[in-house]
Amino acid sequence: MIKKLRTKMIIVSTLSVLAVLVVILGVINGVTFYNINQRADELIHILAENEGRFPKLVEGEPIQPKKDRHNVSPETPYETRFFTVYVDRAGRALAADTGSIAAINTAVATEMAEKAYASGRSDGFIQDYKYSVSKNGDKAMIVFLDCGRDLRTFRSFLVTSLMVAAAGLVGVFVLVYVLSKFAIKPLAESYEKQKRFITDASHEIKTPLTIIGANTEIIEMQSGESEWTQSTRNQIRRLTELTVQLVSLARMDEENAKLPMVDFSLSDAVQEEAEPFVPLAQTSGKTLMLEIEDGISCFGDEAALRKVVSILLENAIRYSDAEGKISLKLSRQGKKNRLWVRNTVNGIEPGSHDIMFERFYRADSSRNSKAGGYGIGLSIAQSIIEQHKGKLTAHSKDTRSIEFTALF
Repeated sequence: MIKKLRTKMIIVSTLSVLAVLVVILGVINGVTFYNINQRADELIHILAENEGRFPKLVEGEPIQPKKDRHNVSPETPYETRFFTVYVDRAGRALAADTGSIAAINTAVATEMAEKAYASGRSDGFIQDYKYSVSKNGDKAMIVFLDCGRDLRTFRSFLVTSLMVAAAGLVGVFVLVYVLSKFAIKPLAESYEKQKRFITDASHEIKTPLTIIGANTEIIEMQSGESEWTQSTRNQIRRLTELTVQLVSLARMDEENAKLPMVDFSLSDAVQEEAEPFVPLAQTSGKTLMLEIEDGISCFGDEAALRKVVSILLENAIRYSDAEGKISLKLSRQGKKNRLWVRNTVNGIEPGSHDIMFERFYRADSSRNSKAGGYGIGLSIAQSIIEQHKGKLTAHSKDTRSIEFTALF
């Protein structure tokens, strides 16, 4: 349990940092790209408004684009690389001006313009060139702006930020991995003391129970059996059963606890374990139906899995309604074995009921006290299934029944 808690702590901490880094890097790089795109749009609109040229500058004054755009410095016309192409309605190039760029010749400019026009979009990117289509009568002017330098800077920053984030994430993982051991140490010590107390107390209780049982036998030999001695025997039996379950649960919680795994016929084991419950259900006025697929084998602890069957059926018989209908099914589901137990109840909320696997859980204290049980059985069953790399769940599809499904 402590090992699982530490693992969850490491995973949650690392994922939290990852989520924060993703948001931060997403915002920073998103804003950077947005600014590059906005800057390109400003320059393209200036060129489009002036027929593919930068307007003549008044010395010392910046270019004035539209009101909602930023001023452009006087150096911009000399720093900007662009070209324009005129096309007709059919998308055929009429003329190209590549005088303000050296990397693109007329043939390439024509090809890019025809491709941009054929896309049907008013603007976009072709390679590292942002373009905008301005239609005017029977022809259209397509302005291409070289954004290569800005995009290369953006990509370089993106890669660098991702590498730094990855290194930071690894660093956080290492730190959390190391420090989590110290963080959960008090909890681990408390948990170990709790398990030790349960085990020691359970063993200590066995001695007085044995003495009480022996004294009860002597009283019955001297005075005969009475309702009081019978009640004492019933309470001894209940306490003995409780201590056995507590010790069993404590042993399962041990980190190094390993069940003896062997190959065996799961179909035969479930059949043998479930059949005695059929007449037991009948004596309680209930019905138990078994549907067990033949030939299912399993690599696991046969005794432990038999105990799971016993716990689920005892629970179903104990807590089903007066004329309860109980079903047990065993089948293959892909590569896993599926054990399914369903029983009718007087009333239950639809949805998941995995809370029932918590130790000493009682949905209705008064009713459960009358029915018997200690709220430990389902916890033991869950622990056994988990040790078989599986999962045990409780779910209700309606208000009249509950289903326990073990996949392992």
